[in-house]
Amino acid sequence: MALVLNGSGITSANLVNGTIVDEDVADLAASKLTGALPAIDGSALTGNVGKVLQVVNVYSNNMITSTSASRISLDTLSLTPVGSGSRFVINWFLQANWGGLYSGFGAYMYRDGVEIAKSGNEHSVYTNTITDNYLGGSWSCIDTSGSTAGTAISFELRAQPYNTNLIRFSRATQTRGFVIMEIAQ
Repeated sequence: MALVLNGSGITSANLVNGTIVDEDVADLAASKLTGALPAIDGSALTGNVGKVLQVVNVYSNNMITSTSASRISLDTLSLTPVGSGSRFVINWFLQANWGGLYSGFGAYMYRDGVEIAKSGNEHSVYTNTITDNYLGGSWSCIDTSGSTAGTAISFELRAQPYNTNLIRFSRATQTRGFVIMEIAQ
């Protein structure tokens, strides 16, 4: 059947089944999409679309004590990347307690022995010598160093006490650790 235009344009009433096939659409503005949309395959999306490839974590509540003002290792995690060129979103948290005057700590994240991030403001508090004081925090960073699929990477959480007062990192009622998400780029 031939299509005859009478000056009023083509409407859906003129289409056989009310739809237009892909081959007939050269460009469609996003503003024209309304109503409930069907599920789509994410592989068809363009632009910088990350995908979570894996999530790994380490948690601990074993107590580590220190009377040193040097950085000490608290927890490590070995991760074998699924993808090459991945980035890593790292969230870490730590609690500590001490008895005594002015004390505190800084928290640090390492990748293969190299510092990649540290706590924004190192924590401290002034207290009396009788009280058992608690302090903690959580921090995040994005490691953009990249990766090679199948080549293991070591991540490590370290802390540095402010001074040589006794400080305890975690105990039975507290936890520390970190979560790493590998993101494809």
